[in-house]
Amino acid sequence: MRRDGFSSSVPEVLKRVLARRGMERRIKELWILPQWREIVGEKISKHTQPITVKKGNLFVRVDSSGWLTQLTYLKEKIISQINQREGSNLIEDIYFHLGEVKENCSVRENIQSGKIRNKLNKKDWVKIRENLVNLKDSSLRKTVKRILIREIMSKKPGQTRS
Repeated sequence: MRRDGFSSSVPEVLKRVLARRGMERRIKELWILPQWREIVGEKISKHTQPITVKKGNLFVRVDSSGWLTQLTYLKEKIISQINQREGSNLIEDIYFHLGEVKENCSVRENIQSGKIRNKLNKKDWVKIRENLVNLKDSSLRKTVKRILIREIMSKKPGQTRS
């Protein structure tokens, strides 16, 4: 269906652009992080914090050994839930490890508060701007910007997702 003279919708165009840049799978992987609470439920999410996804492996911090043991038994079920939600075998394994579970705070909140601005260097911001230059829709630009920031932050040594 044509809308306003365009043969494709914005999401369709974005999907093609991201696929050409090799970012489609990575964005799908990173999209799991903010959906964690919805996937596992409130009770589990209070004791866990998804950190990152790398090469099909989801890394999750757990606040106690009791929860770590329980989640080990639930691992296959959680993987299945994620993959069904995404419609592909995006996650192959989950690695749980003990650590401090911080209260969830979105990337958007951290950008607005300036916490992320101080963690990214000039080269990172240039890379983000280069990827956003051709996106005219402001809402789409903001969404892609948050995804790119999360991607860069996940690759920084010693950084956790904020």
